[in-house]
Amino acid sequence: MIHEPKFLAMAEVLGELGMEIEALGEVLCRDENFAERHVRELQAIDLIAQKQRALAAILAAGFSETEMRRISLEALRSRFCGFIDDAGISCCEVPIEDSGTPDSLGLWD
Repeated sequence: MIHEPKFLAMAEVLGELGMEIEALGEVLCRDENFAERHVRELQAIDLIAQKQRALAAILAAGFSETEMRRISLEALRSRFCGFIDDAGISCCEVPIEDSGTPDSLGLWD
């Protein structure tokens, strides 16, 4: 595991950006007319924030396989499968914890 200060600093910045992006999305959602016209874009904003928080958690945990297994976003989990060493178990078999499909728009494939 790598717990270098530069990775922890990157994780902190990614986490902050995720929160700021999510807050921006929340502000935009307050305008019902705007939200109705831009549902797809608002979902993209939410997905960006989710990805940043997931990456921040992985960095903060020193690139731990345990944290990589916790990724609930299919768009990220599939990219990290090759970095997880499980004897006979595919990390891609881990059930998604989210009830929705965050990348259903296909924006990030």
